Amino acid sequence: MTDTEQTNHEQRSARRSAVTFRDKALDPIIAHEPTAYGWRGLTASGDVLDVQSATGMPEGEITVMGGDGEPIGHRAIKENAPGVAAYLDHSNWGIDLLRDNRVEAALAEFDAAVAIARTSRARFNRSLALLALGCWREGFADFEARHEFLPHLTEIGARCGIPRWRGEDIRGKRLLLVHDAGFGDTIMCLRYVPVLEAMGADVSLSMPPELDRLAAHVGSVECAGPADFYCGTLSLLHLLDQTPDAIPAAPYLRINQVIVDKWRRRIASPRSSRHWRIGIAWSVGHAVEGDYPRSIPLGQLVGALGRATELHSLQHQGADEAAKLGVISHDFADFADCAALASLMNQIVTIDTAAAHVAGAIGHRDTTVLLAHFASWRWRENPFYPWIKLARQPAPNDWAGALEAAGLAPQNR
Repeated sequence: MTDTEQTNHEQRSARRSAVTFRDKALDPIIAHEPTAYGWRGLTASGDVLDVQSATGMPEGEITVMGGDGEPIGHRAIKENAPGVAAYLDHSNWGIDLLRDNRVEAALAEFDAAVAIARTSRARFNRSLALLALGCWREGFADFEARHEFLPHLTEIGARCGIPRWRGEDIRGKRLLLVHDAGFGDTIMCLRYVPVLEAMGADVSLSMPPELDRLAAHVGSVECAGPADFYCGTLSLLHLLDQTPDAIPAAPYLRINQVIVDKWRRRIASPRSSRHWRIGIAWSVGHAVEGDYPRSIPLGQLVGALGRATELHSLQHQGADEAAKLGVISHDFADFADCAALASLMNQIVTIDTAAAHVAGAIGHRDTTVLLAHFASWRWRENPFYPWIKLARQPAPNDWAGALEAAGLAPQNR
């Protein structure tokens, strides 16, 4: 459903590479039913296994075979609770309703799916509806179900070798805060480092190289050393009991003046001094199946911004396309470079991507975020960066309507 989800194929591949037969049990099957060619089962994580079998329904336990015919693990079969078809009907219809912004109806379908089979995927889908409705406490509790079906989150725990923080008293403890989702999500959650420190925790940050310099403004960036607990950045919203009216204020990231000066010299020109500079981002770096539809055609965005502007790309991808349309692309070393350039823009216009969170975190006051008709709960009522202007599509695929709502048209420049 979101940019943090993986496809079923990726999940199964990750499990195959991580599990040695009989070393570790795979997700148990909690419901199964016969089909015309064998049977299908529903796992605790929400995967549906279609099995062609001449031996009928399984009992007790099944061996899972890999593509090479070798056994890779085993699944326990719990006492059968029929209802796979009904579970799928409610789940799939709930997803369709959510994409159509019929959120309350979607929540009812997800509730029905969870009542049939309390899978982690059904609870996660329910969390998206709850969050969209502003029910953050219940929503973030269900949002934690992602730990049960996203392999990379399990791998974080194995890599850290320390327990995951689940809300225990952390006064006097060392907490390793780990990047666990998209770049934008982590940038959004860096505001909580001072909150954790005020609770008495010694916080260190384990970040990807792209975020190291930017994150260093709020905490110590290191990937090794002893710690008492680790915590994924997005889990802080649940563990710190966040509600829309209790978000720590932005801006919370300082901009390195040395880097800013470097970028000021880089973009300086006689022409640029006469033009209004706009930083833009129009596409996502990595498309994920089931994600919110976020990318806007660059030509449409450029056309709406007018000719009396100097457009600078705030994203690393799409340089060739940008050059054809007169957008100036840059070679960023990391997000610290992106933040420095963003600070030099008169205006920022971006889709829902990391550039939007960069603009918010540094407090850029003339920022517009263009949203699809079906958009993330992160931007519902915009509690994270309340001054940012949001412009949502009035109907699916209607970017012209979103641009009009934003007041972005050549005649308005």
